[in-house]
Amino acid sequence: MHRLRRRQSISFKLPALISALLVVAITIFSIVAHLQLKRVLLATAAGRVTSASHVLGGLMEDSERRLRAESEKASSDSAVKRFASNPTAANRAAAQKSLAKLATAVPQTIGIELRDKQLHRTLWVDGKSADSATFIRDGLERPVPTSATPVGPLQSEKSNIFYRVLSPVLSAATPADTAGYAVVYKRISSANGAQLIGRLIGSEASMLMGNADGRMWTDLSRVVHGPTPYRAQKNILIYNGPDGSKQIGSATKIGRTPWVLWVGLPFNVAMAPANDFLRDMIIAAILLALVGGFGALLITRRIAQPLREITLAAQGIESGDYSRRVKTNRHDELGILAKTFNGMAMQVQSAREELELRVRDRTGELQAALGELHSAQESLVRREKLAILGQLAGGVGHELRNPLGVMTNALYYLGMVLKDATPDVKEYLGILRTQIGLSEKIVGDLLDFARLKPPTRETVAVERIVKEQFERLGPVENVDVKHDFPADLPPVKVDRIQIGQVVLNLLTNALQAMEGKAGTLTLRARYNGNGSVKLDVIDTGVGMTREQLDKMFEPLYTTKARGIGLGLAVSRNLAEANGGGISAASEPGKGSTVSVELPMAKAEAA
Repeated sequence: MHRLRRRQSISFKLPALISALLVVAITIFSIVAHLQLKRVLLATAAGRVTSASHVLGGLMEDSERRLRAESEKASSDSAVKRFASNPTAANRAAAQKSLAKLATAVPQTIGIELRDKQLHRTLWVDGKSADSATFIRDGLERPVPTSATPVGPLQSEKSNIFYRVLSPVLSAATPADTAGYAVVYKRISSANGAQLIGRLIGSEASMLMGNADGRMWTDLSRVVHGPTPYRAQKNILIYNGPDGSKQIGSATKIGRTPWVLWVGLPFNVAMAPANDFLRDMIIAAILLALVGGFGALLITRRIAQPLREITLAAQGIESGDYSRRVKTNRHDELGILAKTFNGMAMQVQSAREELELRVRDRTGELQAALGELHSAQESLVRREKLAILGQLAGGVGHELRNPLGVMTNALYYLGMVLKDATPDVKEYLGILRTQIGLSEKIVGDLLDFARLKPPTRETVAVERIVKEQFERLGPVENVDVKHDFPADLPPVKVDRIQIGQVVLNLLTNALQAMEGKAGTLTLRARYNGNGSVKLDVIDTGVGMTREQLDKMFEPLYTTKARGIGLGLAVSRNLAEANGGGISAASEPGKGSTVSVELPMAKAEAA
């Protein structure tokens, strides 16, 4: 019978397939939608940062114009012009006073310095915080290129981020000539930029300012690593931000300055809606797969249950149960299939029963014929054996008995005259006597089997018959002999000589079965209640197989090296001639029990 594994069943495969298809479909839809949403979000983020960079760039350009105006105001001051043209002490004091008003007016001003035509410092004025100007005031003079833009590049020193604004000072006497230069040093301020970018694209965005050559970048509060281009995607630049994270950014050059303004938005922040959408779609896919799988399971059960019933019925018929039928009340294709199967099963059952009946009848006929043939064969073989035995007994029996008698007398004579013989001589005389006795037994079996004499019955005790035969056996070595004869055992009505021969044969076979080893021989007699006495001869010898038990009473069957296999056959004939019977039971390795049933004397008298 074929057993269906659960994973091979339609009730498992179909819901799993439907669930898998739903998951695949939702997954494909989610991936496509996610990619499209990412493109839209990327474009939107790029537009936001670009717009913010332009707005902030415009503000920075306005600031640059104010810076230039502030610097030009310092360079156009009359006191500054007079000092630049005529650097006297009085003019110096007047210029210093004018510049001090300008330097302290704006908090971001670090200080203002005047330089002559050779760009050597001639005057320094601190801003509001004199301490913050120390690194410039007390440091080395910084080179100021006059051919560059008025606004200088961003610089950093001692945690200060600053820049300078350069404006030429025209001569008071000759306005067309340059008498020197006014240099205003400004500190970077971050408050307005951070607030504005937060309003434009959110607090997650960042703004950086740097020099156009990329050597320095700042977030308006400290020096940071600048953004580096990561890759471009349809005019959208994706940068590695200052912290190494991927960002969407836009850079704008600020007016007539060497500065660049960069606005960036973290890529993961910009893509957060897409990731949330993908997560929601995954949850929806799982829920839809579960719901779809459950629905498919319900539908599949409606389909698979009749198929399972048909399968079980088919397996039952395969295993021999032709009465199996499919129970169904459906009227669809599965119902028609079940009814068709039942009709087919009925036809198979009818054909099977008819075939079995024919086979049974034919088998009975064959067995009867084989039995008759076997019986005829056994009868023929038995007749051939009996014919051979009759010829052998009639032609050889008397011829052998006379020489054996002479030999027995000769041995008797030798035993009388050689009383003082050596042990070896006596041993050999004993061997001769044993072998002559065996030969006489074989001749006697032949004559008894060939010409069975009618029994001369007499009343005799079973125990007496047994004792007489033990006396004929002589001493028994290594064998413990047990007698079990009840005192109230009734006598039997048999031919004492013939039954004695039977008992002698049984005792001899029992002793030979123990092969000269230590063992137990039990002789037990019981009244069995049906008018007969049962004598059991029990040994602890090698035992017999079932095949040996079936053949042990057949003529000429023997398992011994010596003997012709007539002892038990003669014993059965003698027991049956005296109105009894003989049977045996045995188990290999545990010994044998041979039982003789003899008619009770009282039963026969009655």
